Amino acid sequence: MESSRQRFTILSAYVVVIFAVNAYVCKPLFNLEFSQRMESIEGSYMSIARWAAANWSDLTWFPLWFNGMPFQKVYQPGFHFTVAGLSTLLGWTPQHAYHFLTAITYGAGALTLFWLCYAANHDRVQALAAALLYSLISPACFLVPLIRADAGGWLSPRRYQILVHYGEGPHISAVALIPIVILLLHGAVSLRNRVCIALAPFALAAVALTNWPGSMGLTMAVLAYCLSQIGVFRISSWLGLAASGVAAYLIASPWLPPSVISTVIRNAQQSDGTSLGATQLWPRLILVAACAVLLFVFKKTSAKTNVNWGLRFFAFFTLLTGAVSLGYEWWGWRLLPQAHRFQVEFEMAFAATLAYLLIWSIRKLPPRIQIITAVLLVAFGARQLLHYARYAQRLTQPIEIASTIEYQMAKAFEANFRDQRVFAPGNVSLWMNMFTDVPQMAGCCDQGIPNQEYRIAVYTIYTGQNAGARDAEICLLWLRAYGANAIGMTGPNSTEFFKPYWNWKKFDGVLPELWQRGENVIYRVPRKSADPVRVIPKSAITSRAPENGLDIEPIQPFVSALEDPSMPAARFRWVNRHEAVIDTETSAGQVIFLQLSYDAGWKAIADGMVLPVMTDPLGMSYVEPVKRGRVQLRLIYDGGSEVELTRVFLGLGLMLIAALVLTLPLYRRSA
Repeated sequence: MESSRQRFTILSAYVVVIFAVNAYVCKPLFNLEFSQRMESIEGSYMSIARWAAANWSDLTWFPLWFNGMPFQKVYQPGFHFTVAGLSTLLGWTPQHAYHFLTAITYGAGALTLFWLCYAANHDRVQALAAALLYSLISPACFLVPLIRADAGGWLSPRRYQILVHYGEGPHISAVALIPIVILLLHGAVSLRNRVCIALAPFALAAVALTNWPGSMGLTMAVLAYCLSQIGVFRISSWLGLAASGVAAYLIASPWLPPSVISTVIRNAQQSDGTSLGATQLWPRLILVAACAVLLFVFKKTSAKTNVNWGLRFFAFFTLLTGAVSLGYEWWGWRLLPQAHRFQVEFEMAFAATLAYLLIWSIRKLPPRIQIITAVLLVAFGARQLLHYARYAQRLTQPIEIASTIEYQMAKAFEANFRDQRVFAPGNVSLWMNMFTDVPQMAGCCDQGIPNQEYRIAVYTIYTGQNAGARDAEICLLWLRAYGANAIGMTGPNSTEFFKPYWNWKKFDGVLPELWQRGENVIYRVPRKSADPVRVIPKSAITSRAPENGLDIEPIQPFVSALEDPSMPAARFRWVNRHEAVIDTETSAGQVIFLQLSYDAGWKAIADGMVLPVMTDPLGMSYVEPVKRGRVQLRLIYDGGSEVELTRVFLGLGLMLIAALVLTLPLYRRSA
């Protein structure tokens, strides 16, 4: 009989092997500063972490993207706070801390999968097989030709490519947490372990505070777990599971308030045209039917064989994630926005399911064939390990960042504009705030875009679609409407990756050129003042939201008023990261217009009186002063009543967790 010490030694050896395999693959990341993968979105994630590390004491308003937004609406903070914390505590650069953390979480995904599989059935071999399959095989490359071509072949490391080429560090990290969440939930609601009951809501909240696709992946995992427990759970287990979810949201709500969730839901659908309504009714019905069939199969087989909850869970998890990701690739299903991003969750689920079936099948073979099969699999795994490591080395070549056009144009913007808003092009926009604090009219990321009109403006500036000879004129209207003082252009021979402009020379001879390097140019946008504030007639405020980028009739009088030299001058200065002062004077019928994104958390104070901050159809803000003549207006962002509400939610969440710890173990466990 195996002693506990022997068991611990073997498990420890397996853990070392699993992490060593993954660390060997991603070893270029541990000490990496910048890589040649400038097309990766990781520059934006590094920018958020850099800002957090530099502004720990005041992370309320983030002025750098989309005319500013609350910091909590930029991106979930968990991953970026971790990067910023590593950078601050260890004295690393944000980019080093980012790459080190992604290397750790890349390996952690296989480790957490191992522990979940082992906890489910106490089969070390099956758990090891699941972890190694997840580490060394990419099922998506076998199942989807487009993915195979993109990754570079049948046996290419899709997960590593997603991490480095596409920059999905937060997503990879969130997926690595999913097995921990399921393990804690099972311990809480099925085993009634008090430690698990206490930790499960925090684990759920941790994923939600890391990444939105990862959060949706977790939702599918929890749904799969629920399906795997039908006929097993008692009512107290279902109530405990629901209460854990409620507690998780309550404690996460200060960083994920209702306004953030509604913004993300809106933007997710707008990002790729996916509707969460009834348009995908048939795919959903097919998925429900498939789940019902799988439930029936497990019910029939459970009477003959001992099917553990782990296999049931991973089978449902594979079905759900496969329907979303493979359903999109094969049949064009849009069960969720950005469905192609859920390949990572599918590969984790599929690896574990395949491991169950593979080990079960091998154990049915004669002993000699088992040994031969094991030797062949080990040899194949060694081949894959070397192939993955070489692939990773090629994909993760370092670069001298000062040689890139992203860095050079960012620094040119900084030298000429510094605190003035600009329109940076394509990939320069994603990287610029890694190197500077120059605010942008655009930026990253899709989930936090404040208003649909920003999408319209950016699309119009890039494409000029159907504008004809008026392309430059119309684009200039949008730039001035949103307060951009300069615009960067990149041509087809630029080293900037995306090259988003249809006509990159549209401003030649129209705007003054300030800087040029090959087919990379910065033009100044002449404006009455670089400050993001104007005094304009209230009647000039845009009367309606333009339907498209060429629908300029509503914004023409507005822009004319913004640039009218006869209107009173206004000065704007930041006092700190969440407070600004405006000095101007107004007459009857005039308002103070702020080229800042509207948020309900702003308040304006003049002469001790709080004035309402209102929004226009373009998503910006204005204040109508009561006093005429000289006005000093204090703008303060404090988050508004929602901040107070979520603080109450946090307290309620902690109380609910305490109540669960005390009461849930008193009820009978699952059957």
